Amino acid sequence: MKQSLIPALAALLFAGCATIRSTDIYHGIHVENGATPLATIEVENSGWELFKCLPLASGNPNFPNKNTCRWFTNTVTLQNNIEMLDQEMKTRGATRFANLTSRNTEETFLFILLTRRAYHTSAVLLKDDPAPKAATSEKSTK
Repeated sequence: MKQSLIPALAALLFAGCATIRSTDIYHGIHVENGATPLATIEVENSGWELFKCLPLASGNPNFPNKNTCRWFTNTVTLQNNIEMLDQEMKTRGATRFANLTSRNTEETFLFILLTRRAYHTSAVLLKDDPAPKAATSEKSTK
């Protein structure tokens, strides 16, 4: 029992994590009515629970990609992932998104003693291209 508890406790050292990963390599591709993709974003928020109901640690959605977590609080929610995605849209100047997907994963360790839950949300951030300027016609005056 002691040997199986050590890896579980070591895993808690990495506790919950809120992470935003992205790529912005599009080489001038335009999509959906001339919008330009700015980035593909993946947001992940994970946390640990005791007996599938008592939160131990979870990612801090206020500080993604930082080595912070929230102790004894469940922040692993779809709402928090959407808020992190929304903040990333504002930071990058995106006007809308496409291909929004979200999924929930759950892994149980040591029967039901420890559970790791995670939400994964991804989307392509788009920026609307400016409308083309209307051609001006010159009136000929005589």
